[in-house]
Amino acid sequence: MSISTRLILFTFFLINMSSKAQHLIHNNLFSWQQFDSIPDSDGFAGSYAGVSNNSLIVAGGTNFPGNKRPWTNGVKTWYDYIFVLESAGSKWKRIGKLPRPMGYGVSVTYNDGIVCLGGGDALHNYSDVFSLKYINGTIETQILPSMPAPIINACGMIINNIIYITGGISTPTGMTENEFWCLDMTAAEKKWKILEPFPGNSRMLATAGSHSGSFFVFGGVHLVNKDSIIHRVYLEDCWKYNIGIGWIRIADLPHAIAAAPSPAYNEGQSNLLVFGGDEGKDASRVAELKDQHPGFGDQILAYNIIADSWSVIGNMPVNKKPDAVTNPHGSVYAPVTTPLVEWNGKVIIAGGEARPAVRTNKVLVAIPN
Repeated sequence: MSISTRLILFTFFLINMSSKAQHLIHNNLFSWQQFDSIPDSDGFAGSYAGVSNNSLIVAGGTNFPGNKRPWTNGVKTWYDYIFVLESAGSKWKRIGKLPRPMGYGVSVTYNDGIVCLGGGDALHNYSDVFSLKYINGTIETQILPSMPAPIINACGMIINNIIYITGGISTPTGMTENEFWCLDMTAAEKKWKILEPFPGNSRMLATAGSHSGSFFVFGGVHLVNKDSIIHRVYLEDCWKYNIGIGWIRIADLPHAIAAAPSPAYNEGQSNLLVFGGDEGKDASRVAELKDQHPGFGDQILAYNIIADSWSVIGNMPVNKKPDAVTNPHGSVYAPVTTPLVEWNGKVIIAGGEARPAVRTNKVLVAIPN
């Protein structure tokens, strides 16, 4: 029985239940494996990723070289590397460079290329938009119209040839935004359009999604300035934008989630799946926990668009070994701040942040059963 069939069967049980409730479905919906690790001992978070010429592309991002942390004098470093994986059983190749070292933008696969939107580095955020295509063993870069303003840690999707992007922050030290823009990739003269602002709390690190022609935003982080100190508020509210109609609020997440691999996985006739994410439980204790931080959430949540309800449908493959504190790269964590890519029927989560200040080079692959 396919994932779609199993989830559709559960829809009938969910429709009459409270949309706020968290329902647990015990099903082995995915088989998990790993592809060849990204060829960097530390790995990267905040990369751009997508598919071109039937090859998986991962580019840019950040890490703390040498397995360092901010509390061990580690320096966050930004990269312009582009890596290509041509097939499931092959090895990664490092080919070409981004226009500059950068990360934490939005990336979408379109027209056999990867459109990279915004992002930043240690000093600046950017409004740049460009596409990467893997052609004849090289990366070709095409410059596209810049967004109306710089943005980092936003979320976005492409729906019917139109890119939608919302949230994020406009400067490295700025506050969260609720801007909402779109770009029609089929227009003869491509030009960004400013849409109705996002109606909930401004946010960054939300998870985007699309289903049946609508754009979804799940959770994220709202920044609050209190007594000149920036505080993070982890969000569980969710929203749907009906194209040409406007925003409506939908069922809240079972708990707050931020920085989950984005976009959500569109599964079947009625479900969007969110893999893991930072629930914010230990967000205020990072300086205290340091390398004792347990990592982030590993639940797989399903939003059913018919029942307007959330369910827990499984877990990601976490394997923390006895030496995980000192050798985190030897363990498997549920990563955050990394894109989710669909490639040849598989769900790909390449790299990301394993725990605060620790990246991963592992490429997790979920194969629908």
